[in-house]
Amino acid sequence: MTDEVRSIGPVEGRDRRAADRRAAERRAASASRALVPAGLPAQDAEPPARPAPNPAPLPPSDGSAAIFAAQMIGQSGQRRGLKGGPPVLDAARSAYLETEHSGANERRPKPGRAEDTDI
Repeated sequence: MTDEVRSIGPVEGRDRRAADRRAAERRAASASRALVPAGLPAQDAEPPARPAPNPAPLPPSDGSAAIFAAQMIGQSGQRRGLKGGPPVLDAARSAYLETEHSGANERRPKPGRAEDTDI
């Protein structure tokens, strides 16, 4: 407990050459990393697969799926928000301004001249 604390020695550089050499030896000796294993006898390839059989014909349908698909293709998507452009924004603005009076919680501008009020 009362022994003297020894100082730390200087920083010594690592000898990279020895580590590189050992790593190169490990890589060279590894047969599992060889791209083409040498020394193995050649094996015959498996025979090619036969073509797939023709699929069973689909049962005749009543046409409701085609009617539904045609209806979905004919409909245009509903446009919303800013991506809808001026027509959607004008419709939203007019719907907002034409709603009934909501009493003390009214947030719409009062009819008449617009005023700048400080809050």
